[in-house]
Amino acid sequence: MTTLTCEGCGDPIEDDGSHLDSNGEDWHEACYEVSGGSSYCCGMIYEDGEDTCQSCGEPL
Repeated sequence: MTTLTCEGCGDPIEDDGSHLDSNGEDWHEACYEVSGGSSYCCGMIYEDGEDTCQSCGEPL
């Protein structure tokens, strides 16, 4: 079994399905959000350039 390591903090990622894979890099969701990468809202991931959640209308 391969252990995943978060690109943001370097800590191991638990195999519980709550991590993100962005361009082949593994991230904790929280680390990815603060990294300036994509935003996450209402179960959807938004790329740079999008500023509003398509589900709830809140700013990202």
